[in-house]
Amino acid sequence: MRHPFEIGSTSVAGGQRGRADVPVMTLLNGSELNLSIHVIHGRDDGPTVCLLSTLHGGEWFSIEALRRITGMLDPEGLRGTVLVIPVANPLAFGLGTRDTPGNSDSPDMNRAFGGRHTWSTDQLANAVAANAIDRSDCLLDFHMGPWGSAFQDVLIGADFPDAVAEKTERLAIAFGSPVIRRADIVKGFPGPRSSIGYAGGVRGIPAMGVEVGGAGFSPRLEETWWDATVNGVLAVLGAMDMIDDAPDTRPARQLIYRTSHRVNPRNGGFLRSRFGGEHLGDHVSAGTLLGEVLSPYSNEVIEELRAPADGLLFYVARDYPVEPGGWAYGLASVADGARWIERSGSEEER
Repeated sequence: MRHPFEIGSTSVAGGQRGRADVPVMTLLNGSELNLSIHVIHGRDDGPTVCLLSTLHGGEWFSIEALRRITGMLDPEGLRGTVLVIPVANPLAFGLGTRDTPGNSDSPDMNRAFGGRHTWSTDQLANAVAANAIDRSDCLLDFHMGPWGSAFQDVLIGADFPDAVAEKTERLAIAFGSPVIRRADIVKGFPGPRSSIGYAGGVRGIPAMGVEVGGAGFSPRLEETWWDATVNGVLAVLGAMDMIDDAPDTRPARQLIYRTSHRVNPRNGGFLRSRFGGEHLGDHVSAGTLLGEVLSPYSNEVIEELRAPADGLLFYVARDYPVEPGGWAYGLASVADGARWIERSGSEEER
């Protein structure tokens, strides 16, 4: 029998599950803010994996997928431990905002890891790190579009230490996303103080940002995205030899790309989309009209959104009101050093 997993004042025995409410801070209104962490502590030894969601309060679509994963994992058959944080930023989640409310120098929790300040965002990030990431061998951080936009890709670090980058890519391929982005996360965006930048670049563990689905689409589509997330996580656990009979989620081909293009509006208005949620992963050619921004006041088209290059759509939007810069379309370039990975193991570089 394994030793219990101790987290805060909670002890979870091997082959059991539990939940810890870790105290973080007292708020101005006198209430206590806790961080809820679900622990699935396997009967047998193995790695520890952290599943993290809702660092941005408006990106809550993955909470349901993590609820399903938490309920279906059997600690009796699990080798290792899974830590699940469904709501990492309850302050932002409670208001439905991306960033933590207040006059903080650290409003974005996904830019606050390793912080030395006492802003609420820094304290939440430090609590996530100390109680989960620092105790894990792998991190999956879930970020979905806010209401009206949907995503389908996995972000991994090209500038992680070589062994970490190699293992992260292998696990990302196992997850089964048809589109995988290799980017300089630590030196570039989202930086070393993001969750995966901190985990991969500072702590030296495999870390990936998972984006599958979004809210505001048909129930059928949303269900397929939840299923893809659940099966992807199970596939990663299988690749880490933590569970038996993991699903094989890999499509026939997967694109690993380096260059992305954001096609977001410069003007606010009503987005009339020509590529909604069912078009995730579609190939479009340079110049393709993706959508138009209409004035809700004059009914005129005030902006056209066109594909700047050939590539695969890794985020799309439904018809909905958009602010300047709001989420519309993302294009993964099939050139500029992109690689196709076949299920057979062969590769094609362009």
